[in-house]
Amino acid sequence: SNEESKQLLSVGIEEIEQLLSIDSEEAEHLLCTDPEEIKQAEDVAAEALAHLQYHAKDTDDYYLYSEEDEGAIIYFKSFNGIDIGKLDLIIPNPDSYNDIINMLCDPNGGKNFDDSFIKGSIARIYNKKFGIIEQRHSTYFRSWHGYYHALAKKFELSEDQTALILVSSDIKVQDPKNTKNYINPIVESANSFKPEIDTEEDIRNGKLSKTYINLVGFLIEKELDYVKMTYIISVDANVHWIIPSAAIRRGIYNKILDIVKIRDLFEKE
Repeated sequence: SNEESKQLLSVGIEEIEQLLSIDSEEAEHLLCTDPEEIKQAEDVAAEALAHLQYHAKDTDDYYLYSEEDEGAIIYFKSFNGIDIGKLDLIIPNPDSYNDIINMLCDPNGGKNFDDSFIKGSIARIYNKKFGIIEQRHSTYFRSWHGYYHALAKKFELSEDQTALILVSSDIKVQDPKNTKNYINPIVESANSFKPEIDTEEDIRNGKLSKTYINLVGFLIEKELDYVKMTYIISVDANVHWIIPSAAIRRGIYNKILDIVKIRDLFEKE
């Protein structure tokens, strides 16, 4: 309804500037005012959350891949012909709950724990907890740099439970190198979500390889004496089919190990 659209748009530019450390001109340029696109993005994010909650459960189809220690256990499963990795992580510092969430919501937060991270930026804003981000990284399989675009949203599920989701769709960008019609094998509604995004010169010149996020999500819960985090990851590395799936799984495993490093950042003083 029109009323709902108005509510979705009732986000203060000043608040966005402060939260994202950007100036008002940039905030206004990035803020989406198309109620249809906002509604569609909301639907994709809601479906992604449902998938995150489903795949975060300990189900029989997961197999144990690696027990780093008793507080960091990694699983994999096959789903719709793709791999989904899962990490159960215990961070023995309940006071770190808000700081962990703030770091993960920062488009550049990855530089604190991910060695392959180059930089993050915001490509579209729907509201203060919701937008499209672009992140750049050095690629696992290739020596050059890669990037992805993903819808990113924070859900406050309760006072002490938060979910964060990232999900790619076939977002339209000027990129002569990566012309694949990407289909998300997990989040179905993402496949009709095709907004157009301005990109930087190196992408327009076909200089970067492109990755797609089938689904990445964090479920973060504050318990009495620790924070429990469940991390789900499924990516389309957009690599040549001759790379064996075990090697792709190994690449995902290395990404999960980066998330394990978050625990060390928030060790109790």
